[in-house]
Amino acid sequence: MHATKPANAAHANRELGTVRNTGRTTSLLAMIGALTSLIVLMALSAPALATEPRCNKARHVAGNEKPLPNLETRLETGEPIRIVALGSSSTEGTPNLPKKDIYPAVLERVLAREVLNPVEILNRGKGGETIALMLARLDRDVIAEKPDLVIWQLGVNDVLSMDGVESAIADMRVALQRLREQRIPVVLMDLQVAPMVDRDKDTPVMQAAIAEAARAEGVLHFHRYDIMKNLVSTQTAAMDDLVMGDGLHMTAFGHLCTGTLLAQQIAKSSLMRLATSRPRD
Repeated sequence: MHATKPANAAHANRELGTVRNTGRTTSLLAMIGALTSLIVLMALSAPALATEPRCNKARHVAGNEKPLPNLETRLETGEPIRIVALGSSSTEGTPNLPKKDIYPAVLERVLAREVLNPVEILNRGKGGETIALMLARLDRDVIAEKPDLVIWQLGVNDVLSMDGVESAIADMRVALQRLREQRIPVVLMDLQVAPMVDRDKDTPVMQAAIAEAARAEGVLHFHRYDIMKNLVSTQTAAMDDLVMGDGLHMTAFGHLCTGTLLAQQIAKSSLMRLATSRPRD
């Protein structure tokens, strides 16, 4: 005669089976969710991937990498990265370009793909603004957001609207000091190549001041001007590919190269110490 299991033992086995099934279901749902997210990310990145090779031919002039401890911490913990993009129309975008095509949106997609972390870009660009106007809203629009990184695209409207940019350069230094006090790392993005910009006598003065400020503050400098110049001089792209017919604003391709190469610079900077600290075979 076979012994029968006690009722409570049978109940326990049924519950164990339920737990196992639930665990398998949860794991399956998690895998489906992750796969869905990956497919969505690849779909969003597809337009960028199609033409990135041309952009990458100017990667060598984009600027050097520097460690970004705030982002390193986010990568180690898997937490989302929050970046504020401060600037003028190159950051805000222009009415004839979809928001997904301007550089902050490109940067958000490509950087998330590069570092495998969620990335949030807060676009705080305002067309036509000078450095003084951006300084005036620095606390409200940038510092209050508690970002892990600030990308500051600056200088072009000062060059175009002022006769002499000394006061603008002084305001830039004040803003950088304020960000340093808050321990917020910065990427300085310099001017774009464009007919209106190239012929202004204050362009080389502003370019030199941005480069010097980046060196003095020890912050990243993204060489947008050199990238665009290189693409044109090597006949990788024509000026019309990069600059709109108004002779000033970037095209979708100009934004694509800016966002893509900036994402690569930030990703490499974020991973520098993590890569060197890991044991090697």
